[in-house]
Amino acid sequence: MNWWKKPNSKWLLGIPLGGMLAFILGALSLGAYHGVMDYTNNNAFCFSCHIGMDTIVEEYQQSVHFNNTKGVIAATCADCHVPRELIPKLIVKITASADVIHKLTGDIRLDNFETEHRPRLAKHVTQQFIDNKSKQCRYCHQIERMELENQARTTARRHQMMEERGQSCIDCHAGIAHKLPQSEQSSQPAQSENTQDESSEPSSRAVNP
Repeated sequence: MNWWKKPNSKWLLGIPLGGMLAFILGALSLGAYHGVMDYTNNNAFCFSCHIGMDTIVEEYQQSVHFNNTKGVIAATCADCHVPRELIPKLIVKITASADVIHKLTGDIRLDNFETEHRPRLAKHVTQQFIDNKSKQCRYCHQIERMELENQARTTARRHQMMEERGQSCIDCHAGIAHKLPQSEQSSQPAQSENTQDESSEPSSRAVNP
């Protein structure tokens, strides 16, 4: 059977042509989607707005997620702040466009970021980590893959009991990549998790965007 013979009715010719056109447009759209996602997930793209607007890039570059003994970038901006699932990812991308507006309007600046904006933004991002149980952290840090026997006793115990206590990474590990707001630093002095009382319940602290 010849599938490519000229159809008897001219309108039938539109079926294969329409299918081919839909396939081409779909492939182009998919390629454009992945291109946009890859570009906007790049650190350089994030830096282009935040450098000069706030200090979170410089803080991140001094953290172990960027600067470490292995000489590798352990976590990019997107690794921590962009979900991997399609719909949540698109929501974050759309809402993050506000950063571009802040950059253009100049309402967030180096001289007002610390006092006027860091607390608000830190609270917002911290709540995201609390709500999703530090899901972005767990993409890389998995309790079942940790060598608990090589950790300090208190640290290993807390990791083992994390689920039972209804806690996640953010409950103990805050201010890792970005500074805590001044109010958090003064009200909750930094304490090594190895020296805290095992029976105490660590409270959530803000992690900046």
